[in-house]
Amino acid sequence: MRYKCHQVFLLLGLCLLLTGCTSLQLGYVNLAARFADYQRIADLVYDEHSQQHLDIYLTSQPKPNRALIVFFYGGCWGACQPLTKEYYRFLAEAFTSAGYPVVISDYRLYPSVKFADIMHDAAGTVKFAVNHAAQYGLNPQNIVLMGHSAGAHIAAMLTLNPAYLGPDYYANIKGFVGLAGPYDFLPFTEAYQADLFGPASNYANSQPVNFVHTGQPPLLLLHGLKDSVVKLKNLDSLKHHALAINGCVSSHIYSELDHKTLIGAFALPYQTSEPVLTDTLHFIEGLFSQTPCPA
Repeated sequence: MRYKCHQVFLLLGLCLLLTGCTSLQLGYVNLAARFADYQRIADLVYDEHSQQHLDIYLTSQPKPNRALIVFFYGGCWGACQPLTKEYYRFLAEAFTSAGYPVVISDYRLYPSVKFADIMHDAAGTVKFAVNHAAQYGLNPQNIVLMGHSAGAHIAAMLTLNPAYLGPDYYANIKGFVGLAGPYDFLPFTEAYQADLFGPASNYANSQPVNFVHTGQPPLLLLHGLKDSVVKLKNLDSLKHHALAINGCVSSHIYSELDHKTLIGAFALPYQTSEPVLTDTLHFIEGLFSQTPCPA
């Protein structure tokens, strides 16, 4: 039984009908997810130095390929809204219900740190998942990186630039799912970005499109047409660059969704109102089937 009471749905509807999912509204969304059939292993320290934590969500009915979803949340890398991993239990419910375990981590945020530190934490999340896979019954060889907004940018950098993980860990990355990600956003439009990604000589290194390469994992790019936060040109540019090298890339643009309702489509009971979850699961399943390039 994936939810316990009808009243929970009313709270979910309240959240997604309001003008944006604040931390309070995300709390409402997660009420339904708390009654789902998964095991949450919370607050595991993945970096002793920075004392950052992650949660592992284990499914009761794992898929045969046991692919592992590693998700990074957004919030302007910390400059907009300081989110935490606890707010995304609803996303873990969506994938564990489909048979996939999920890792969601916190990471240090701007302005306390700069971009290099954020990427250090993101890479540390993946390395922890690989190094401790046997302990938690995970498959370290079938990792799918996923993120929303700034989290999609972080996941894209890990997917496209092998230097962050090194060859041994990078070999475990089998796919990428980006939700409303900024992949090609120079020149910067927000003052904090110049500081976050600085100095100026490093700006080009902050753009995922500059790291597209032959042999990279397949990409799935998702975007809401009503998104006023991240421009659709980011998806178009990354897709263009990937296709230019004959890379495996597919995309879906949802005419009725915006920046926040795109990620909200993973929450109960809206998983069937738009095909965002269905499209994502189709892509992941295709990664481990005979499909050479899942659409």
